[in-house]
Amino acid sequence: MKSRRKFSIFISSTYEDLKEERQALIGVALENNLIPVGMEQFHAAPTSQWNVITKMIDECDFYLLVIGGRYGSIDEETGISYTEKEYNYAKTKGLPVLVLIKQSSAITESEKDTGDCKYDKMKRLDEFREKVKNDENTVDFFTDLNSLKYVASPTFRNAINYVDDSAGWVRYRDIVDVINEEAEGRNKANAELVEHQQKMLEDMKGMFSQFGSRLTELENNQLTWEEIPTVTNEDINKLFRVENETLIIGNPEGDKSVVGQDDVGNIPVESAFLLVYAADGDGQIIKTQTLSSPTQIFTSGKQFMADNSKRESARWIEALDRLIEWGWVKAVGYKGEIFELTGTGYSKADWLKDGMGIDTSKDPLDELEEFEC
Repeated sequence: MKSRRKFSIFISSTYEDLKEERQALIGVALENNLIPVGMEQFHAAPTSQWNVITKMIDECDFYLLVIGGRYGSIDEETGISYTEKEYNYAKTKGLPVLVLIKQSSAITESEKDTGDCKYDKMKRLDEFREKVKNDENTVDFFTDLNSLKYVASPTFRNAINYVDDSAGWVRYRDIVDVINEEAEGRNKANAELVEHQQKMLEDMKGMFSQFGSRLTELENNQLTWEEIPTVTNEDINKLFRVENETLIIGNPEGDKSVVGQDDVGNIPVESAFLLVYAADGDGQIIKTQTLSSPTQIFTSGKQFMADNSKRESARWIEALDRLIEWGWVKAVGYKGEIFELTGTGYSKADWLKDGMGIDTSKDPLDELEEFEC
């Protein structure tokens, strides 16, 4: 189902020198499914202005800092500008921070600080700009309104692609639709489970009926107990087995071998990478799916998918399915989202790592490129 979430973004900057830029960014934000929030929405409230600002930042999903030619008004309590104070607060709250900086060569004298403290503010602005650039933020540069719109739009789109699943806003009626869809899916799954269990009971009744007929036949033929074939543990294991907490009767697949299990060269590279990186990590493979993107596969916190396309998702789901089919990993719980390596899986991981020369100290995507060349 297409994502119905909208995301809010707090626009922070000095005001007088960036009025037109702020207005342009509001339009770009709306075009990219973002709800812009800023000082334009400030209103009279029975509390301090800073309390209003922090409350608005707390309710946003992103924080956008725009730096022009002015450092701005100084907060007497902290000795720094309100813009820098807002930035520091957003960083402490862990919000995703986006930064747009106007090139110094494009800033006119009228756009710079004035007054007796202008030189001190110019120095503080330079220090603030360098601090932001070296603070692990997503930073882009612009020279005028057109270049601002040009860099802002992809910046917003990329931020949304990597947003946390818990972020965003959804209308009440959309939530109801999602709940109804999930309830319908659960009801269908429950009906299928009941049908499966009923079939299992019928199979067991048939099996016990056959046992009773056989015993009656043995009694009629006056055979002794010593003549009844002995049932071994191996016979029982072939007849009954448990997979994913479900009792399976019979062995329709037999003992057929799976192509590729015994030859390093025949193991698909995706399945090998999942197994080896999981064995060198926490031994788990995670399969997640959100409303806004295809299913993704992770292990030990490492991403294997080159992009978020359905083609790439299908490639790695198939790699995981092979490992499950071969018995090298098993599902944990009932949701089908977490898988752990089996004892055989760890042995096979060591075998594949040595046989294929996989270097797990590298990022999986970088290492995978060498095998696909």
